[in-house]
Amino acid sequence: MIKTIITDLGGVYFSPGTYIAINKINRLLGISKQKLDEVFETSQRKEGFLYRKGKLSKNEFWKRAAKKLKIRKNLVPKLQKIWHSSYTPTKEMKNLMLKLRKNHKVIVFSDNVRERFDYLEKKYEIRKDFDELVLSFKAGFNKREPGFYKVLLKKIGCRPEESILIDNNQYVLKTAKRFGIKTILFKNPKQLKADLRKFGVRA
Repeated sequence: MIKTIITDLGGVYFSPGTYIAINKINRLLGISKQKLDEVFETSQRKEGFLYRKGKLSKNEFWKRAAKKLKIRKNLVPKLQKIWHSSYTPTKEMKNLMLKLRKNHKVIVFSDNVRERFDYLEKKYEIRKDFDELVLSFKAGFNKREPGFYKVLLKKIGCRPEESILIDNNQYVLKTAKRFGIKTILFKNPKQLKADLRKFGVRA
């Protein structure tokens, strides 16, 4: 029996904001997507990786980003706004999470940066939709590190096999499975509901 639902934010509950922001900045400034990916994504284990872990402050991240991207410092607030505002929730996912909470504990498991999370919380009041939030910048780990999953296991309130993790990245699901957590690769809300039913979860 499934007792806990674990969900990603960006790419599941929210739009894939970093991907969208990279495309917007590419069109705006002509900076290559490869260079933007190096700065903003976690996959390169550089600035974005450290920022999400809380190992870089806001000022230090943007100082490094401006230098690497070769942009004027006065452009930083604009880029920050583009990045943060590119995350928008879908009504269908919001409603689904609220329905799931009626019979399950629902937890956020997210690679995130403090300033972006604070922006989204102020705008969308994320906290009230979930029972628990496990965030990389607070944990000091991110999803590319097993330590983050160990933090998650302390929060789920059940055995690993009684929980399901929903994410849009296969590498996250692969690591979660190593800890005994059931997984669903998110593609769209309709598919997610169908996959949840396979585990006996209805919403």
